[in-house]
Amino acid sequence: MAYNITVIVYVVVQFVAFLLVLVGTPSDMFLLPDTAVGAVCFSLWGYRLTCSSSGYYKYVGKQWQDCPPRITRFRVAQGCAIISILVYGGAFMLGFILLFCCSLLRWVCLALNVVGMVTSCIVWAAMARTYNQYDGILCFPVKRFGKYAAGFVLFVIAWILDIINIILLLLPCTITDAPQDKTEEPPTAQE
Repeated sequence: MAYNITVIVYVVVQFVAFLLVLVGTPSDMFLLPDTAVGAVCFSLWGYRLTCSSSGYYKYVGKQWQDCPPRITRFRVAQGCAIISILVYGGAFMLGFILLFCCSLLRWVCLALNVVGMVTSCIVWAAMARTYNQYDGILCFPVKRFGKYAAGFVLFVIAWILDIINIILLLLPCTITDAPQDKTEEPPTAQE
């Protein structure tokens, strides 16, 4: 059985993107290196006193209680991160099925990748806005006292891989290593 090389590349890239979103969702978005207690990390869910801890010192609602726009932004990012995990995982599974049958699944995978591109973009764009935006008297931009962390980078890389996968799915290439693809002439227009 011959497999389409484009679909194989799509499945591998989609799996990597899925893993990046899966790992990036609970990971730290911001790192504040110089605090009284040492390095402090912010994830989509809250703030940790040590970056290696699994528990949260303050959740988003408590941490940004004086910054309602940030609470809303983080809640939207949380929802989009969970949707991204589901969409990227679904696109990977359907892409794997696409290797064996159902060429119609190519369009379903394309639709899922477009949705995943939007949801993951919302996550990293919300974090970029929090990093750069002054949201009120007690809501300074994070860039004044911190920097981006691994979770943010993982989401941006997953988003880029998703764009690459969209391009792969739009390629009209259906050539495989099958013998008939090597010997048959492509159809020509009737005159």
